[in-house]
Amino acid sequence: MKIKNLIIGIVVAVFVILLVLPYALQPFEVPLNIFFKVSNQGSQQTCIVFVSWYGCPYGAADSWVLLAFLSHYGKLTYNLTYSDPNDVYPNTPGVIFTSFVPNSTIHFKFLYLYNRYLNATANGTIVSNYVSYGLSVIKQKLPQYYEIIKTYVTQKWAEGGFFQPAAYLGSKPHIPTLIIVSGKNGTYMLIGYIISPAEIDEYNSSYLLTHYSQVVQQGVEELQQIVNEVD
Repeated sequence: MKIKNLIIGIVVAVFVILLVLPYALQPFEVPLNIFFKVSNQGSQQTCIVFVSWYGCPYGAADSWVLLAFLSHYGKLTYNLTYSDPNDVYPNTPGVIFTSFVPNSTIHFKFLYLYNRYLNATANGTIVSNYVSYGLSVIKQKLPQYYEIIKTYVTQKWAEGGFFQPAAYLGSKPHIPTLIIVSGKNGTYMLIGYIISPAEIDEYNSSYLLTHYSQVVQQGVEELQQIVNEVD
């Protein structure tokens, strides 16, 4: 009887620990889908960095926020796109940025790592490890942000990830969509989306091209707040 009670007590204790542990660890986990400060230092001129992949629904949703915001600070060129049709948010409309010419002190850098279906690199090359590949490209193209991305995306546990970094939460490990905002007063990062793809899934690209400012206004205001923090 004592052994039975002991076993029951152990099972209950383990269950309680598993239930409570995620909440206990939350202050030490990297938040998702919200900006958080990663450094009190940053670039002399405000810079927004966007890292994504061609088929990411989060990147597609974020692209409209970035388009609406950055159109006031320079000239953007882009191509229309839809996200991976097999993803959790299939065929989310978005834009793929191709260039940005600033007309102010705000700069914009972007980098696409993988193709639309997340089964090859952006140029169609098959690789064995998409996390390592992504980090190598970031180190080459965005060296000043490499350590931040490596630390918060591939090493620190992600919120709700049960001891896994954000890069390992998907069905195929990869560098997820992220935004970095850096300026003379610090650096912020967001992993995931500013607005959920679900918020724009009822619209097509034609509608969003003429109404994106209204549709993503909340996301634009959030981004503006972070820019004000670092500027």
